Amino acid sequence: MRLPRLILVFGHALVALLVFTGCGRTVTGSAVQDPDMPGVSVTADGFGIIAGRPDAPAQIEVYTEPQCTHCAHLQDTDGPEMKGLIALGLLTVTYRPVTFLDTDYPYSAKVAGALFLAAAHGTSAPALQAYVQTLWGHQNPGGSPPSDGQLAGWATDSGVSSAAVAAIQSGQRALNTDDMTSANEARLQQIRGGDAGTPTVFDLGGNAVVDIQEAGWLAKLIGGQPTA
Repeated sequence: MRLPRLILVFGHALVALLVFTGCGRTVTGSAVQDPDMPGVSVTADGFGIIAGRPDAPAQIEVYTEPQCTHCAHLQDTDGPEMKGLIALGLLTVTYRPVTFLDTDYPYSAKVAGALFLAAAHGTSAPALQAYVQTLWGHQNPGGSPPSDGQLAGWATDSGVSSAAVAAIQSGQRALNTDDMTSANEARLQQIRGGDAGTPTVFDLGGNAVVDIQEAGWLAKLIGGQPTA
């Protein structure tokens, strides 16, 4: 994780920001979202989840498949840093899931639906990012999907709102995932010239696909700040 070095560069003011925006309150045992914490919303087309502030200097789309092992690797290696940058207001991530690896079981569709339920019920942006990391970290590609109880338990562990946890536990339907995949895959093919590979990170500000194999790609996105 490279975030601690990044924080040192920005100095004491940034550390103070982290202190004041990284805390929540507790009321009768239930977590309450910090009002200063970046929030989550759904894109205008209904098929993407926006995690972060609208004025963040770096704005990216992440096209991801819940059974894609390369997507899981991205979350494992870069997810914690993404979460920290989102919390600091430096990065906004729009997740656009696709489900083209679903075959015998609606695995990817169920995981994607849980994410949209989390987005619809007052979850903070860092908690949403933590939930993505947890879901992709518990992959079972080609197997049966996680139960509603498992999805709800992982949501709780990630700090997702209690209302979202209840919706996930009850197995609510968040959206038509077939329509979601059609729309997001079409967008992905457009930006990749016909290819629909995942994970794909698209820089909305620079209007270009990001080379996520490049060392320091996140630092470069937020303005080329040195990380050491």
